[in-house]
Amino acid sequence: MALETGNPTPPCSRGFTLVEVLISITLFAVALTLLLGGLRFTSRAWDAGERVTRQTADLETVHRVFSSMLDRFFPVSMQPAESEGYAFQGSSSRLRFAAQLPPYPGPGGLYTVEFKITSERNLNRLELGITPFNAQTFSDNELKTDEKSLLIESTGTLIFSYYGNTVAEQWQSDWPQLKPPPQAVKLQFPEGETRWPDIVVPISIDMDLACAFPLMGGQCRLAYQ
Repeated sequence: MALETGNPTPPCSRGFTLVEVLISITLFAVALTLLLGGLRFTSRAWDAGERVTRQTADLETVHRVFSSMLDRFFPVSMQPAESEGYAFQGSSSRLRFAAQLPPYPGPGGLYTVEFKITSERNLNRLELGITPFNAQTFSDNELKTDEKSLLIESTGTLIFSYYGNTVAEQWQSDWPQLKPPPQAVKLQFPEGETRWPDIVVPISIDMDLACAFPLMGGQCRLAYQ
């Protein structure tokens, strides 16, 4: 019997059909779409978290600086006597007062402190300005200072308001210099991308007992009439 020689015939191999290829491509496209959608969602969530974190940090900075400066508010009564008032002015967009600052990081002493709300490029900005106290220039429209800092920038509204012993006993948008300083000051965030809580700082100094720096523009008196 003769033996067969040569290579054995390989078994028939079966390839992918066109339907199977199309199904595979479709499943891959669906998986890729879901993956990209998840990445976009994660990216947006990450950006939103970072934005909220930055805004929260800015708000904490404003709260800390605002409270610290008002805690150092110093009762200075202004001359002349016939129109005497205190070194404290407030409006819905500006707050200016005298404060006793510590000797660090700069030289300590009596300073004029101003918080001012300005608008630029559709953004509302809260700025802090500090300059040595001068009774003659305290009431000027513009505070002349080289020490100005940006505390916060927001698309929302920023408003100051003041509370004191008045007949109405309600928050007011203006506080003229001729009145004793209010009992509390509030910085409001009524509108914006994020609704932040109001910052309320009480002023606990009894101004009726003020007798401060008569040589620098203040004068002594027992009660405000």
